[in-house]
Amino acid sequence: MQKRNYRILLVEDDADDRYIMQQAFNELSAADDVRMFCSGDELNTYLQELPDASLPELFVLDYNMPAINGAELALHLMGKERFRQIPVVLYSTGMSPKMQQDLLQKGVLRCFEKGMEYAEVLGLARILLQLLPGGPENAGARNGTLFELG
Repeated sequence: MQKRNYRILLVEDDADDRYIMQQAFNELSAADDVRMFCSGDELNTYLQELPDASLPELFVLDYNMPAINGAELALHLMGKERFRQIPVVLYSTGMSPKMQQDLLQKGVLRCFEKGMEYAEVLGLARILLQLLPGGPENAGARNGTLFELG
């Protein structure tokens, strides 16, 4: 059975946050581009069975998760040859500036703050879509956003 190609794989342990993010992608007509997972373990299991031709274009990870946090998962993914060319983005309700700087130096593409209002979540979803290769206004999305940490 061939797996469907998702452009974004997003890991978020909070069911409410996943639901709100899904609503934002629905509003942007991009729900079919995103697959969501509730843990790093669930993502890793999915990736083990995923053919190389179906790899995503972007990993989006919640920073604050139990068991394996977003930073640990990011470093794990970036350490694997198979995923090394796929950009990793982290988002969080709080991440120290030092941790953000360390992650950016280690290869994380961007760090964002989680919005508390739906408009902020919608804005983040829009920015994530812009980070995709060929995404709308791709260059502008890489040069600064409302929700970037730091």
